[in-house]
Amino acid sequence: MVRANKRNEALRIESALLNKIAMLGTEKTAEAVGVDKSQISRWKRDWIPKCSMLLAGVEWGAGGGDMAGLAGPV
Repeated sequence: MVRANKRNEALRIESALLNKIAMLGTEKTAEAVGVDKSQISRWKRDWIPKCSMLLAGVEWGAGGGDMAGLAGPV
């Protein structure tokens, strides 16, 4: 049960990150973090799901305001 809850939380975090990237656009997101826009596409596929699982595992979004802090600089 705990694992399912963590996976659901990871999916919520992943969705929030992907939505933020979609709202900003790949090019603006890439500029904001100092990488080529092709790197953002790779991150969306490979890195963001793993990072989201890590953030869920350490209960990053448990307080509710953490996602705003995470996505704020982007």
